[in-house]
Amino acid sequence: MSEEKKDSGMKWVIVANVMIAVVVGLLVWASSIERHIAKNQEVLYAKDMQDFSKSEPLKAKANKSYDFDLKVLPYYCDGVEGNVDVMLITDANYMEFTRVAMYSAIKNKCPLTTYNFHVMTLDLAEGDDVALKAFETDGVKVSLYPQKDIDLFYIRDTHVSKTSLLKYYIADVLKDLDKVIYIDSDVLVLQDLNELYAKDIEGKYLAAVKDPSWFFENTHVLELNLEERGFYFNSGVMLMNLAKIRNDNLVAKLEDYTNNNFRTYMDQDALNVVVGNDVALLDVKYNTMNFFFAHNPLSVLSDFYEKNWEDFENVFEGASIIHFASSRKPLGITVEKTDFFYMLQRLWYKYYRDLVPLQ
Repeated sequence: MSEEKKDSGMKWVIVANVMIAVVVGLLVWASSIERHIAKNQEVLYAKDMQDFSKSEPLKAKANKSYDFDLKVLPYYCDGVEGNVDVMLITDANYMEFTRVAMYSAIKNKCPLTTYNFHVMTLDLAEGDDVALKAFETDGVKVSLYPQKDIDLFYIRDTHVSKTSLLKYYIADVLKDLDKVIYIDSDVLVLQDLNELYAKDIEGKYLAAVKDPSWFFENTHVLELNLEERGFYFNSGVMLMNLAKIRNDNLVAKLEDYTNNNFRTYMDQDALNVVVGNDVALLDVKYNTMNFFFAHNPLSVLSDFYEKNWEDFENVFEGASIIHFASSRKPLGITVEKTDFFYMLQRLWYKYYRDLVPLQ
């Protein structure tokens, strides 16, 4: 081999080594930045929780029993009437929760309100469809929409099922409706839904409630590049503008995002990114999430939601919809009576016990 060829080969080796070093350096730098962001969030959260743990209200309630009924604020039905369309999504695993959600809504609706329940179903067990249709009565209609499995990229999370991706197709299924209230199955509806249904969402894809994970999962939220908008919303309760969703072909955009992005909370992450700024904010009472008290100091939440809550009981007693939004669900688990969750579980079972057992 000539000296010229040797020199040329050596140059390429040197260039390759430099490029490898640069790439490795960039990866190390990116990893360092990510760890730095996460560490800062941990420090801030730890400080918040340390301050919270020293607060007098928490000390006073350290050994308190929550074996009593949550004092839900009364709802007055004077002048409340109209038709409300409500969408739920369920499969065989979530049937108990779906039935409780529907039953609680029916029990707490005003006499002159008519609920049109639309339920998208996937892989129901025998008799489940009959159990859902059994809720039909004067002022309540139930329509079922059996669905096929979804061919989209799916990340198996602790409590997010692939069935939740059916949310993308609500506007296509309800092609004759311009708007609908979507609710997750793991909710309790404690007030009439006319007030929520009447909210103005003209020009927006949907209206939803800010999610408190903006604080305790801030690193995840930062990855979605939502800093400019300033919030991350929870998709468990949404007032949806079906007409705009269809007109702008939002379904294709949601499918594309889901298939090309590795995201933990699947439909919720996709909706947050794809709808962009075309989302209206709802009062927190329409989606009061059970994990409020588990992760966030009350002072932080009060500022975030612009409320003057005195304690966590105060948060939930004014709720129109309570949402068991975490992996901790009320059914079939043992909870200590000194755990605040016990009071919410007790309320959920109040409705569950009234239902005829599934076959």
